[in-house]
Amino acid sequence: MIEIREFKNADVPLLADLWCIHHATYRTQPPAVTHTIFEQAVASRLFFNPARLLVATENRHIVAWCQWFAGENHTATLAALCFHTNAVAVAAASDLLRRAEQNALAADMRQIQVGVPFDLGWGYQGLDPIGHGVGIDVADDRTNTLLEAYGYEETKRIDRWEATTADYRAPVNRDLLLMRRSSKVKREHIVIQQPRLAESMSQFEVERLSLADIHSGTVLGSIELWTSEPEAMVMPFGDAILGDWATPPATSQVAPSDIPIRYLISVVMPELAQRRIRSLHRSLTTDNTIDATTMISANFSRTSAGRVMAKRLTH
Repeated sequence: MIEIREFKNADVPLLADLWCIHHATYRTQPPAVTHTIFEQAVASRLFFNPARLLVATENRHIVAWCQWFAGENHTATLAALCFHTNAVAVAAASDLLRRAEQNALAADMRQIQVGVPFDLGWGYQGLDPIGHGVGIDVADDRTNTLLEAYGYEETKRIDRWEATTADYRAPVNRDLLLMRRSSKVKREHIVIQQPRLAESMSQFEVERLSLADIHSGTVLGSIELWTSEPEAMVMPFGDAILGDWATPPATSQVAPSDIPIRYLISVVMPELAQRRIRSLHRSLTTDNTIDATTMISANFSRTSAGRVMAKRLTH
């Protein structure tokens, strides 16, 4: 008989095991997540609410679990839905999904979305295989099929772009060479001020690299680099995330240029290789063709895709 209950502290090792089992069904190898990593990422955070991590058991054995968070605009996010490979676990995942919807509705949520996109954290960003966040991987057929059966619809498609540091070759052209001679790179560590965001990002070291004109000091562009915080041990040390980037706004006379961004990436990649970081990746919505063009011109490749699913909640 399937029973659903709230989280207990002793569940952490089994939840981490089930996380790996679930994601190994559509990947060539299981995620690099241990119970210590899972606890650091999620269960020990200030925003963790044990009542919103639901566990499904069958004969007292955990076969599925999920976790949801209350967000802005009356929107809940189901950040995780993991279930074993047997038929009982699939049924348990269905029960969990319904219970999470009921609980979110009781908390005055009017919509629920499933999957971790790159603009939400809740501790899961950086956790293998979430990375920067692509929602639900399109290869995760079991989760996608379950959600579609319960009326969830795709609201956002997200692509993961990636480059490996060992064999990275920066594009070479006249503009980039000119920028090397006429600009300098400034670095600063970022301290996130918003409490909820700071807590969800505490597994990262965040650094901003800005490119400034060597004569006027005018900032030409900037990128954020997210690397694994050594004490948190959440994101694999061999990975890094290219976070937000910025260039000066366009004017009526001058169109925005991605050359500063490409130049900063070319500076960062060999440094990451020296730190034994093997890859740099970033997530973009599929319809963001402007930034995708920058990724292509910076010699990144699209390596996977995901989607965010959502459903209106009604009594």
